[in-house]
Amino acid sequence: MLRRLRAILVSTLLTATAFGGIGVMSSATPAGAYPLGEGYWLAARDGGMFSFGDAQFYGSMGGSVLNQPIVGMASHPFLEGYWLVASDGGIFTFGSSGFYGSTGAMRLQRPIVGMAPTPTGEGYWLVAADGGIFTFGDAEFLGSTGAMTLNKPIVGMASTPSGNGYWLVATDGGIFSFGDAAFYGSTGAMTLNKPIVGMTSTASGNGYYLVASDGGLFTFGDAAFHGSQGGSPLNAPVVGMALSRSGNGYQMVATDGGIFNFGDSNFHGSTGGMRLNQPVLGMALRPRLAIKVDGYGVQGGQSSVWTDVGGDSRLRLSGGSAASPTGARVLGVEGLDVAQLGTLSFVLESGSCAGGPVFALTYDTNGDRLGDASATFACGNGGGGATKSFNPADSVPGGAGVVSLDITYVGGASSVDIDDITVSGLIAGDYTTVRSA
Repeated sequence: MLRRLRAILVSTLLTATAFGGIGVMSSATPAGAYPLGEGYWLAARDGGMFSFGDAQFYGSMGGSVLNQPIVGMASHPFLEGYWLVASDGGIFTFGSSGFYGSTGAMRLQRPIVGMAPTPTGEGYWLVAADGGIFTFGDAEFLGSTGAMTLNKPIVGMASTPSGNGYWLVATDGGIFSFGDAAFYGSTGAMTLNKPIVGMTSTASGNGYYLVASDGGLFTFGDAAFHGSQGGSPLNAPVVGMALSRSGNGYQMVATDGGIFNFGDSNFHGSTGGMRLNQPVLGMALRPRLAIKVDGYGVQGGQSSVWTDVGGDSRLRLSGGSAASPTGARVLGVEGLDVAQLGTLSFVLESGSCAGGPVFALTYDTNGDRLGDASATFACGNGGGGATKSFNPADSVPGGAGVVSLDITYVGGASSVDIDDITVSGLIAGDYTTVRSA
């Protein structure tokens, strides 16, 4: 089971906030065609959004009149949704990404060039071309280059896994580190064939990648090199990159939406052969699988918490009743075909099946992404032994879409510990601190 780094309890209910916009998206994804987590979004300068793999389309600004062009995007770390940011710092939210403020009404010294969400998804940083930093939600200000004289303008930023630090990168590859972001090197003193256009950090936070507009790639710290487009002829310049879910590969995206895959990253489509209204400016991966504790709030003695037992992270479910169950929500599955959930399972480490735990699935049967029906998969029906397994496809109509997946418990004064909570072959961990396997 994944090891937890720290215990953070959250009690807010999951919310979905969608702001309107004319939809611009790719062709529909065939139901069940992709494994969990295999998808990405591309964003264009007019706010048009293109979704591939199992990344769901939640809206765009394509066709809307913008005060300033879109310059950056980011996906929510755990919920289904994404942000777009314009050069004036205007923020546009889609799906379950929250609005925490913007610089849209402020007079800026230099335009905004990018953004990064906090690890909780409950805030974000905006960065300007002079390295000025603007914080919203739970994002903390840890320093900037706003008052410094730079050799080259800033083009992007990345956050550390803890959220207590960030890096800024300039077009010459100069790196500026703040908070707990360590400096591992830069291309600031090198002669580059083409300017740096973006960066991304490794999952550990002990390294980072820089990508240039010719697809050249530069690795620092524990970032592994899996290849690049440097020296290859391109139809359009590269504008960004994204690390694969395992960290053993990455993808690059060009202004025509062409996708270049390296390592174990998977290709699920591109706009490389399409005529675009505006060039693509970047990409982001679909959220990873994780679990949010106290998904129903804390009341009446109920509680779901992550607990450490001999270095092993377990989900402890306590209390709860039929009227007020204890709940934890599985994130990163919303919008998928139920068939993509595969076998649901967990290991019952302590306690009994009396009162649960139960996988509670709400699903959509008509394509409107609203809950039309539900199904439960109780601990006692999961087979003998400590490992309990369930196949939703046995009782849910084909083609149904996932609205939500919860783990509930109604054990009253009792409690249970469960481990190795598995969905579609992935083990889910605490959404505030750990990345899924």
